[in-house]
Amino acid sequence: MTAPSARVVVGIDGSPASAAALRWAAAEARIRGLRLHVVQVLDQHVVVAPGHLTPSATGNASADHAAAESAFKALICEPVGTDGELAVQPELVEGLPSQVLLDRAAGAALLVLGSSRPDAADVGPVGKPPAPLGPVARDCLRAASCPVVIVTSQRVPLKAERACAG
Repeated sequence: MTAPSARVVVGIDGSPASAAALRWAAAEARIRGLRLHVVQVLDQHVVVAPGHLTPSATGNASADHAAAESAFKALICEPVGTDGELAVQPELVEGLPSQVLLDRAAGAALLVLGSSRPDAADVGPVGKPPAPLGPVARDCLRAASCPVVIVTSQRVPLKAERACAG
């Protein structure tokens, strides 16, 4: 039996790269027999819609949070599935993304993040370096107390392995 804190933490934001990171993290958690802790960090001034952030249309924090919660569950469902095979701890929280992820990664087996950084083979002109990692990934790589895995959307197939229950 694994320890209660034995988990893979994955940060998502609705981007294709974070969806790829979620699929990778779910597969890794299954392989290792660990719990999957899915974290999405919200700015209190925006509402998350599937795939992007939009300004709050309602001005109603409660309604905005409910909409964000619904979108968050939809983001998790397809990549993770609902077969009960994997213990999933979803967490939708407001805060500074790097700090929240670093806090949640304390004691974890892995922290998994998505990056839209191109692979070396995807780089354009000769000598042009790939795009740098974003600030959240850089901060987490520098300060995480556990190993950090960066997944690009090009490396993980988009086909879902498990069906979601409606």
